[in-house]
Amino acid sequence: MPQLTNERNKTMVAGATAGVAEALATMPFEVTKNRIQMGHGPPAILLNARDTVAKKGVRGLYYGLQPQLLQVSAKSSLRFVAFETYQRMLPGSTFTCGMLAGLTEALVLVAPTERLKILRTAELRAGAHSAGASSSVFHAAGALVREQGVAGLWHGAAPTAARQMLANGLRFFFYDHFKAALKGVSGSAAIAGGMTGVVSVVLTNPVDVVKTRIQAAPAGGGLGAQVGTVREMIAAEGWVTLTRGMSARALKIGSGQAVIFGVFDCVKRRL
Repeated sequence: MPQLTNERNKTMVAGATAGVAEALATMPFEVTKNRIQMGHGPPAILLNARDTVAKKGVRGLYYGLQPQLLQVSAKSSLRFVAFETYQRMLPGSTFTCGMLAGLTEALVLVAPTERLKILRTAELRAGAHSAGASSSVFHAAGALVREQGVAGLWHGAAPTAARQMLANGLRFFFYDHFKAALKGVSGSAAIAGGMTGVVSVVLTNPVDVVKTRIQAAPAGGGLGAQVGTVREMIAAEGWVTLTRGMSARALKIGSGQAVIFGVFDCVKRRL
């Protein structure tokens, strides 16, 4: 593998490579998680995935892959670069640096691509030949901007930022501890990544459910309308709805973080 001399370049390449690997490996879990959180199809993981395949074929499990590939590769690269940058500014503050890295990636990239991905996944509620379904995520993006303006892409940015800040702070914090505990174990980076992914899911799932519901709803009305969406959801479905999609999300993020940290560690060491 060609040798890169700049440390930031190494981090960017390793992060982007890890992101692509994670997106390809976990997209079916992501689609299933989003559908369960939106109340589309059966609540069980395997039954929901089968419902997706029945409606859209196997390709339905990869609906939204285009923004997911863009998002996860760029997000992973940005996350690690931002984290290392903040660490130089705030040495020893792993949790805080992780939260700041999460805020950076959320506002720069995650909010608009998540909005497109959620809207794309929402199309699976209709039958395979529904009349309003967009032909591609790029068509959906164009239609969204025409109808709601560029700001429509950032609908739900606040809960997205909250989720990314908390999740990344927790992941970097626990990753260091888990990897230290696994010192000398083969594949310790991947194992520690998987463990920290599951922990972060349990602690952030309510925020993720709120984010998904807000992003799936039409834009407009500002913060008051978003709060109303959450109140209506809880009133109609109870507080238990905040646990929706946790199993699918644990599978997706646990395996995804194992891939991301494992690939990042391997690639960066070889650059």
